[in-house]
Amino acid sequence: MSDATNRVWVVHISNNAEIALRAKHEGFICVGWTAIGDLTSLDTRDKMKAAIRAAFPKWSDAHVRSSYGQAFRFAHEMRIGEKVVYPIKGSRDLMIGDVAGPYRWAADDQELYKGDYCNVRKVTWIKTVPRITFSRPALHSFGSFSSVSSSDEFLDEVKAAIKGDAGSAKKSTADQQLDPTEDEAPTAEGVNQADQTIQETEDYLLEQWSRTGQDFEEVVASVFRAMGYTAITQRGTHDLGADVIAHPDPLGVQPPRLKIQAKSGTGSVGAPAVKQLRGICNEGEKAILISLGSFSNDALHVQQNDANVVLIDGGRFVKLFLDYYEQLEPEMRHRFPLRRVYVPSD
Repeated sequence: MSDATNRVWVVHISNNAEIALRAKHEGFICVGWTAIGDLTSLDTRDKMKAAIRAAFPKWSDAHVRSSYGQAFRFAHEMRIGEKVVYPIKGSRDLMIGDVAGPYRWAADDQELYKGDYCNVRKVTWIKTVPRITFSRPALHSFGSFSSVSSSDEFLDEVKAAIKGDAGSAKKSTADQQLDPTEDEAPTAEGVNQADQTIQETEDYLLEQWSRTGQDFEEVVASVFRAMGYTAITQRGTHDLGADVIAHPDPLGVQPPRLKIQAKSGTGSVGAPAVKQLRGICNEGEKAILISLGSFSNDALHVQQNDANVVLIDGGRFVKLFLDYYEQLEPEMRHRFPLRRVYVPSD
């Protein structure tokens, strides 16, 4: 039996947003393969493989091989106390928790049954952290195509993230090659290749920008220039809270004038910072706060009640950067080299 203190499981929960939300708030993880039935008696890999072949006769041998190991590990290898990482779909965050209960067949839960997610384990969620907390190799591992995989080699990063000191545990990206095992091969249960590619691009950009400090202001100004604004950084001036000033015409006489603050930190920005930026805006000016982290509910409430406030989190800014990448200055494209790729659609 493995030491529960040395295991890290990564589970990609349902694409069904309602089930994923329940898992987050009620404290559980769940996976599919409901057609097999209760996995309790399938206590060897051979039994699990045979059950999957019987339940899904049209599946290819490769699909069966990639799936039976995941189902077996979820039902029979996970141990109470082991760490779980849950990448929240559509979010820049990861949830970290402890396995808190044995495998359970939840066919009595109609929502899980209809959604094909009856294989369940209780989890005690410990902390939600931004993806940028982790190294690129760790994020690559967490982004496995599988519904269930292990990332034991990144246990130190997970523990450090829980303590709030994840930066000191990031591993070098230079030499690590993450070769999938049979259990971790691509499967229809996991994320698709396009999502994986987009996610890794976002992770790369956010990691690079989080290291730039004041240089992030230049990135922001460059994106606004690519969008057609005249944008000037205020570094070295008495900016009084605005890092970038942008306006739609070269002379700066046409409204609206934009006062932009750029935060390269990954923490949550609260309402006071938003109100402070709004306070330096005059009539005809808008306050735009860009953060690589997130915004508190109070900060979002300020935006909802003030049409002159715009909040842009890391994920949204990445999208703007990518949407206008071809219009960026050559120097900026050289600093963050990207190339367009095509992947098969589902």
